[in-house]
Amino acid sequence: MPQSYRSTVFTSCFIQFASTLSITFINAFITLFIFYDIGVGSLSEAAVWSGLSTFVAGSCLAIASPFWGYLTDRYGAKWMMVRVLTTHSLMTVLLAFAGSVEMVVLLRGLRGFLGGTSIVAITAIASATPDEEMPKAMGYQHTAQLLGAMIGPLFGGFAAPIFGFRTCFMISALAIALAIPMTLLLKWPDGQGSEAKKPSFRGLAGMEKQFTAMFLVRASLNFLTPILPVYLKSAGIGENQLTAYTGGVITVGNLALAGSIPVTTRKIRRQRIPALMGLQSLAILAQGAVVSVPALLFFRISQMIVHSPAPSQLFSAATESRDDKGVAIGLMSSAKFLGGSISPVISSTANLLAGLFFSFGCMAVVSAAAAIATWRLIRGDPPEEGELGAKDFFAGTE
Repeated sequence: MPQSYRSTVFTSCFIQFASTLSITFINAFITLFIFYDIGVGSLSEAAVWSGLSTFVAGSCLAIASPFWGYLTDRYGAKWMMVRVLTTHSLMTVLLAFAGSVEMVVLLRGLRGFLGGTSIVAITAIASATPDEEMPKAMGYQHTAQLLGAMIGPLFGGFAAPIFGFRTCFMISALAIALAIPMTLLLKWPDGQGSEAKKPSFRGLAGMEKQFTAMFLVRASLNFLTPILPVYLKSAGIGENQLTAYTGGVITVGNLALAGSIPVTTRKIRRQRIPALMGLQSLAILAQGAVVSVPALLFFRISQMIVHSPAPSQLFSAATESRDDKGVAIGLMSSAKFLGGSISPVISSTANLLAGLFFSFGCMAVVSAAAAIATWRLIRGDPPEEGELGAKDFFAGTE
């Protein structure tokens, strides 16, 4: 990677890792916090509320993402990242004082609406990176984000039984705030000023296929967290171990995804993505068919590996040859956040209505739909030198 943009990529990745670690600290215990501290009727109901709060947060972030991407283009990444970290820290402090599930949903929604760190980081990378290097640079960003998401829930899973849920919210808020001095010290690309292009529905109109593909790809991945405690309890894990096991399973899955991305984004071209989404559908269905921790880990890791190249390739496809990269990143981030927010609602509601297998079955269907959407997106792309064309997804090897 040439020196001219290497510093931007690694600066963005470093802040992305630190901030994501702090933000995802609460993921291991949010369902259990709603169940034990807020006091809803059952663990399955708590999973639904957890999924709903994730949906509201992701939907608000999806709505606001093009706007924050535009502001990053205009004013630069440094001050936008400081703003995001400040508001995230404040909302997390307020979660420590939440006394009802409605307040949890509201605060997570506000945190989502005020923007995400990944929008700023990806926009900074896209602004500085040549198109031919984009998949690799995006892969680094996704790896940094996943490493943070891997370590955060692990720490949260072990800290919550020791310090308590509400104290852990305060710890998370402090850790988010500690990333602000790092942001101010590191180098970021300058903004475009008044030359930055504003987001518009016309811009979205030219990205329907990219938006749909990213929405379904993300939805096929982000469904497990709210129903994981229910799954683990069905697999025989005791209530006093649920938090640690939840954090551990999330960490193992994210580790597999983070470890796969640097390899798969270099070796697997976008013409292979539909076939991988089809394989992912089978892996999701298998997770619900055999309820045991070893089976869950095996099939979850398999899912993460086949999923790993898809997001980077889709982001790269959406930003190639565009001047308004911040707006394009914002629109694709909207699809990503919306897909990631709606799938926990689907999985937790399906579990409440008809059980775990039905929940996993619904998400397997979503993955199959992602395979179709990605095929429709790239079927007209000419194959790059040395790679297979769209008609050769399932034939031969590179």
